[in-house]
Amino acid sequence: MFDTLRTTLLITLAILVVAVAIRRYKQYIREQHTPVPRHAELLNVEVVYHPLRVHVLVRLPREEEVFPAVLGADHSQLTSWPAMRLGAGSHELEFPLAADADGDLHFELGSSTQRTERRFTVRNA
Repeated sequence: MFDTLRTTLLITLAILVVAVAIRRYKQYIREQHTPVPRHAELLNVEVVYHPLRVHVLVRLPREEEVFPAVLGADHSQLTSWPAMRLGAGSHELEFPLAADADGDLHFELGSSTQRTERRFTVRNA
């Protein structure tokens, strides 16, 4: 009776160790060796005065359609511009801002798979 129980526990333990080892190996492969898809990067956002506009530096890994917008401090949409199709690589873009824009705002760059936001400050004196 005891021998049968001991044999059963040893076999179960061996199966459990193999299952954990396979699971850890799959997790390691997934984390270390699976390529991560690259997304659009919003590298820099600057405010340019006279006339008031926002200057943006964007890097895209492939040709993509992007949707630029300016959001308020509460993330409500203040201004949006028409969608634009940009090729792979870095792009410098400028967008006009409303004359009454003031305070902390967010520039949002949206695409079909992501949304990226950067905060910037407009100080009208």
